[in-house]
Amino acid sequence: MIFPRTKLIEKFSESFTGNNSQYIALVWGIWVGKTTFIELLQRSLVLSGYVVESIFVTNEFPLESAIIANPDSNLIIIDSDNSLDISVIRTFIEFNSPESKVLFTSELSIETDDVENFTVSGISYREYAEWMWEIVDVGSIMGGIADIAKQNELRDTYIHLGQYAENLNNPEHIQISFTDKVSIMNLELFKKEEWDFLEFIRTLAMNVGDIFKEERIAKMMNISRRKVRKYTEILLRYNLIRANGPWVENPATELSRHVKIYFSDLSYFHAALWVGYYHGENKQWVIENFVLLELDRKLASTHDIRFYRKKSGAEVSFILIERSTGQLTPIEVTTRPTDIIPQSLRIFRETYWARIEHIMMTNDSIAWQQELDSIPVIILPHIAI
Repeated sequence: MIFPRTKLIEKFSESFTGNNSQYIALVWGIWVGKTTFIELLQRSLVLSGYVVESIFVTNEFPLESAIIANPDSNLIIIDSDNSLDISVIRTFIEFNSPESKVLFTSELSIETDDVENFTVSGISYREYAEWMWEIVDVGSIMGGIADIAKQNELRDTYIHLGQYAENLNNPEHIQISFTDKVSIMNLELFKKEEWDFLEFIRTLAMNVGDIFKEERIAKMMNISRRKVRKYTEILLRYNLIRANGPWVENPATELSRHVKIYFSDLSYFHAALWVGYYHGENKQWVIENFVLLELDRKLASTHDIRFYRKKSGAEVSFILIERSTGQLTPIEVTTRPTDIIPQSLRIFRETYWARIEHIMMTNDSIAWQQELDSIPVIILPHIAI
């Protein structure tokens, strides 16, 4: 199964043709689909003009044993099942093909002057829907001619399987991917901590999208706050979870200290709990997690994404802050099909109306547009975000 990655290929093409680095690292964690992306690049016109030699490196077939079969190659693609030391790659290239450009896969960014890092992002919901022959078009949705029910079914499948190509290709692989990732993190723990660590991940999954407080989690699990802090740092470092902080301009009346925890991929959420996400209140938080990941995928280069909460309790799911202008877009996420503007958005509008470009509300199925005191309010299904 090869998923369409048109925009990602276009982005890579700009990076590939616009830099003079000899080495380009395709960066992301395991199972995201770096190999699939290389296959797509080779089918596209991005690499035209180069004589390409591809090497796939495994533990059984190390890089040092590979032989460049084509002496005319000027682009070497090194695809590995684990991260290779850049010094090993340099030694190999300098000996075999010193004039060649090198494209190689890596699980981590390489911070050296001669390496250009290109992040291979996971497959978006829209890319998955496109592969399933369902085009998500905002115009069609607003015009009432889109099959939102079908697109929601695809959303639910995508949320369950996550953004990684390996899991989308093989749903049974989800638990393997999660287990592999946890086993790597376990190397930083004492053996006796491994059960507590797994329970900690499960506890976060049951409280995803909630305000994260160390003391509350520690009390809930009957472990020390030091362990909570240690486990959280490991999960953040290995990108299993991500923290989303508050947007605040008045610390006297607005929450400024605590963050919310979300999963970097919702397949990990499911693997941790062994359940589907339509279970009581969990649906709201998982949909929030889905919206956050889709917003980040589209807008991370131009916007900051935060949440907003008054100390009195009024809360807005997300605030988009455009870096170049400081303009704000409050976004409220709900699982209820409603066009009623909640009080939390009205409160935020009263305080920051001069900086608000427009307001957004996302729900399961309604598409509509109205105004709140002359500010446009756009109401969209989650799948259109």
